[in-house]
Amino acid sequence: MPDVIFTGGVLHTLDAKATRAEALAVRGGRILAVGLEKDIAPLAGPVTKTVALRGATVLPGLIDAHAHLASLGNLKTGREDLADARSFDEMLERIAARAKKARPGEWVLGARWDQANWGQREFPTHERLSAVTPDHPVFLWRVDGHAGLANRRALELGGVTKRTPNPPGGEILKDARGEPTGLLVDAAEGLVTTHIRVAGGSLRDDLLAAQRACLAAGLTGVHDAGIGPAEADLYKKLCDEGQWKLRVYAMLSANHLGYAAEHRPLIGYGGGRFTLRALKCGLDGALGSRGAWLLQPYSDRAGWCGLPAQTPENLTTVARTALAHSYQVCTHAIGDCANRETLDAYERALKERPGVDARFRVEHAQVVAPEDLPRLAKLGVIASMQPTHATSDMRWAQDRLGPERLKGAYAWASFLRSGARLAAGSDFPVEHENPLCGVYAAITRQDRQGLPEGGWRPEECLTREQVLRAFTLGAAYAAFEENEKGTLEPGKLADFVAFDKDVVRCAPRELLDAKVLLTVIGGEVVYRRE
Repeated sequence: MPDVIFTGGVLHTLDAKATRAEALAVRGGRILAVGLEKDIAPLAGPVTKTVALRGATVLPGLIDAHAHLASLGNLKTGREDLADARSFDEMLERIAARAKKARPGEWVLGARWDQANWGQREFPTHERLSAVTPDHPVFLWRVDGHAGLANRRALELGGVTKRTPNPPGGEILKDARGEPTGLLVDAAEGLVTTHIRVAGGSLRDDLLAAQRACLAAGLTGVHDAGIGPAEADLYKKLCDEGQWKLRVYAMLSANHLGYAAEHRPLIGYGGGRFTLRALKCGLDGALGSRGAWLLQPYSDRAGWCGLPAQTPENLTTVARTALAHSYQVCTHAIGDCANRETLDAYERALKERPGVDARFRVEHAQVVAPEDLPRLAKLGVIASMQPTHATSDMRWAQDRLGPERLKGAYAWASFLRSGARLAAGSDFPVEHENPLCGVYAAITRQDRQGLPEGGWRPEECLTREQVLRAFTLGAAYAAFEENEKGTLEPGKLADFVAFDKDVVRCAPRELLDAKVLLTVIGGEVVYRRE
């Protein structure tokens, strides 16, 4: 006897037969049956609840395979969100206004600015920012999170001067006189950010704010890419309190390798709400801030190949430790050199344990040398990709790479043709948390205005089915959860989302206007559109 029946919808099960249905029954948080309304309705008993879908389109729960929950929440509770700033002047105005409301000496923080949105190629410098915020230290993260702009007060707190050397894995940009411009890349950000102190707010508030945003976007699961033990403890506490609904597959930052060696993976805590069984590494920075590690110099910066964040030997050690303690490894690699070195490190570690189902992952895999592309399938490595990165970066990617290297850049269809598995995500808050933005980007390779006509490098477009599978079954497989999630089939978790449009068949542009009506996790309605 079902606990609840959801009826009167258009259900795309995404199973092997691409079955379409009208209703599903749930018992104990799992799908009991799915099919036509005339077959499901008679299953109801005297205490079975019924939820009318009223013609809504239902998909299996969408899973973001690479995101940062606390950072998204902090944009809702603390930092100034600069994603929609369309000029440096506008950014300055908003930060100056925020500084006026802050106490003297209080940090002013912002994130997600992008000089490409201003029609500008060069990075901004701190002089004008410092002039409008003389009484406050300020740090503003670029959209990729791998670079940030500090004002004079923040540079002084960090002790950053013309004599300060670049830290390993980072760069302090300097002007012709050798003075810091305020732009800090990758590890150099830490020279300033370690001094940030913010009153009010909490990690708990940030996570709960992020959860609200994700549920409203139709996400039932998120792979949280890089947390610490304290954050893991907080997730468990929120589960214990009944506050946590979203399913989180967490990656422990490899900085905590000792913790992984002492604690076995935690799988399905809180009724399947929290799992910790992966290690997150970083091998380079981002292409936009020229921190991605390339085999040959950047086309728009002579002699510069980017910033390796660690040695490949260290990554091999992480991979070996992970295999010894039953953890997965997920490595941030954007440049073609970083991707090659990641695959080399994985291959060294996997050779020592033949036959193991490791499911190692490359996070982003944005620029891959064509000769390296077949290696992912051969090694069983998953490409964890973010479709909206391609449409955000297409404005300047050729400037960074030149036309020849573009052949291996954002090559999602080529990955599939090579036999590699894809898991899709957004990397929010770098991109928007709405997964349909990723679906639209993957099938069109266009921006929201439909440009460029025909799509940017359209040979790498995915089909609607391919990208939806990457956001469902592909993401589930990347977390060892394909038997629990990813399709609407009896026995699987009753995680699904209902939309006001048929997102499987509507025109591509309509995806961006589709509204989430219901988000359901374990048969429980955790979000309902008013």
